[in-house]
Amino acid sequence: MNNLIDSLLLPGERIKSKVTGTFALDEGTGISYMNGVLIATDIRLIWFSKYPFGQKETIIYEYVDLNHVDIPQSSLTFHNGITIKGKWISSGDMEQFLDTIKFFSLYRLIDKARKRFD
Repeated sequence: MNNLIDSLLLPGERIKSKVTGTFALDEGTGISYMNGVLIATDIRLIWFSKYPFGQKETIIYEYVDLNHVDIPQSSLTFHNGITIKGKWISSGDMEQFLDTIKFFSLYRLIDKARKRFD
């Protein structure tokens, strides 16, 4: 699985934290439960899931699209209304993962604002 995850990375992109488990995905039309890996890199957030029969799903989230990171609730909310909540984490530290996301989302916002004024 690590080779599959490594193949998703851009040149120079580094994994900073990841959690594996079951997540509740609320897209506004109801909650669905998905098994997979959430990966926080220094550039973006990657959702990766591998299903039986070789099917894979990858969703890329940009840090600037994050609206709210709620550590006590183990959830991420995006500007488009999608919420991802960690339910049953089998590996990784969800609190550390969310701290990493908060850091890089703030860093990306500052970097984006700085570029506007350069």
